[in-house]
This record gives sequence, C-alpha cells and structure tokens, in this order.
Amino acid sequence: MSGQIKVSVLLAARNEEQNIERCLRSLDALNFPKDNIEIIIGDDDSEDLTAEITNRFIADKSQFKYTKITQKQAGLTGKANVLAQLAHYAVGKYLFYCDADIAVSPEWLNGMLPHFEEKTGVVVGLTRMKKSHLLADMLSIEWLFALTVARFFSLFKIPITGMGNNMAATREAYFNAGGYEKLGFSIVEDYALFMGIVRKGYGFKMAYQEQILSVSEPVNTFAELLKQRKRWMKGVMESFWVTKWSLIFSSLIVPILLILNIWWPIDPLAGFVRYYVIVTVICLISVIILKQYDLWKAAFLFWFYMTVLGWIMLINYFLPGKLVWKGREY
Repeated sequence: MSGQIKVSVLLAARNEEQNIERCLRSLDALNFPKDNIEIIIGDDDSEDLTAEITNRFIADKSQFKYTKITQKQAGLTGKANVLAQLAHYAVGKYLFYCDADIAVSPEWLNGMLPHFEEKTGVVVGLTRMKKSHLLADMLSIEWLFALTVARFFSLFKIPITGMGNNMAATREAYFNAGGYEKLGFSIVEDYALFMGIVRKGYGFKMAYQEQILSVSEPVNTFAELLKQRKRWMKGVMESFWVTKWSLIFSSLIVPILLILNIWWPIDPLAGFVRYYVIVTVICLISVIILKQYDLWKAAFLFWFYMTVLGWIMLINYFLPGKLVWKGREY
C-alpha cells in the first residue's frame, strides 16, 4: 500500500526539551515504510526549547509534522486537548500514542498491529523505565507487574487500564467513542479513552511481548514521584472497580492481615510470606517472558517497595492541595 498512510502516531509534548529528541529519534528509527506513516507532534504551548529542537530534527523528514496547539477545545485542557485536535489532522487507519519522554522499539508498530483483530478497537502495549538507579528499577518492575496483572485479566475480557505512553486505537473506534471531545476532561486521559472505546462494545488487547516494549525516562526524586502518583491516584479512583480495589487492597494488605488476626487467629507472618511470594513470582515471570533480566534483583525487593509506596500514595492522595502537572494546576 505504497503512498497510503496506514498509521498516524500522535505525540503531545509540553516543556520536553530534555526528552523530545530522544523520542523523535526512536520514532524515526521505526522499522515501517516511511510513506505508510505520519508522526504528528502537537506542541502544548511549551515554554522551553521543545519547538526549536523538534523543528530542527524533523526539517528533512517528510513523515513528521509539527503543529503548535494554542486553542482549547470546549471542556478540554492539557494533553487531552492536544490529542483531540491531532486526531482530526490524522488520516491513518490506526492511531498510535506515545509520550515525549518515551523511546519506542523499532518494531513497535509491527508488534502492535497484528493484535487488531476484526472487533478489536484498542491495544495497550508495555513500558519500562530507562536503566539508571534503584528507584527507576522499582518503577520498571511496578509497571511490568501491573501490566502483567492487566494482561491476566484481559484473558477473561476484564478491562483494567489504558496507557497513553504505549497504546493504539483504530480510527473507527476512536471516533465512534466520540473522541476526547465527548469523553471530556480527565487527568488520566489515556484511561478515559481506553474505557470509552471498550464501553462502545469494541474488543481490547493487552499486548505482551518484548517487541513492543517502550522505555521511559524515570522520575529522579521521590517528590516528583509523589506529584505523578497524586495524578494517577485520581485516575484510579475514577476507574473500573477491579483496578480501584486491587490498588486499595495491595496498599492496605498489612493492616488487613493484622485485623483479620483478631477474629481469625492466623500467623500474620505466614500471610505476609505468601503474599510476598505471589507478588515476587509475578514479577519474575514478567522479567523472564519479556527478557528484562537486568531487573531480576529488583523483583525480590518490589513487595517492600509496593507496600510502603501504597500507604504513602493513599495518604498523599487525600492530603489537600491541587494537582500540578507540566506547570499547570488541575
């Protein structure tokens, strides 16, 4: 299908001067015919050098298109506003999404497209953090653990989550769901789109192979992590009941086991050990299947990280204060 655009990659960027070129280089290296793809970058009114770096890089690359987003769609702001407008510029049959701090695999498109069967409307990929420090390893394991659990539930047709840094939808499914204009504003726009498509009766797939694994830049401080998770927690609290209660349960597992011990005498330590083993085995399965062998040591520490972070996330979520993301308050 030479000359016919099959895939449109939609990329929203705001104040990404540190990351954008890495992302664009990975998209330029995609193993996919250049005349069958368009990559549309929507600059969300960046206040740094994002526009300059982007335009310099794409100057001689016809598959890339840059547009500065300054207007707001009614009821939308931030990333959802950008992606809503980019969808109307796109002409591809498939709409692919990634973030500006992501480096995609060269086989990303070739790995994701086969998952679109006749009734499939949306496919979610995999992401880990770039290798840099212990916190990054914990975040990588956390994402792989969550996506492995989501993959398991998907086998029973239970939708858990979307992930805007590695996701794709058919053009038909996106517009039949009403696009972001109908879905409205959400601080976690990727989940809103995923569930909007599923609620319209389309099938979904959680792709699970090394070929489609993207690599994200990690947050570097715990303060940055808390800001990110406050935003995510708001999304989780609005999400499908399985997602919401799974997070609450995992966050409160320690007090739950201690309280159960009052009415039902058990050995709390034995309960902790069983839970630790289950979580660690799931982590190791993801490490082995996806061949992320550098994370195997982190897999044995993840339960402790998850237990402590779960408590902190819940407390942080209920603390007063506005959500701040990319220099904007929500």
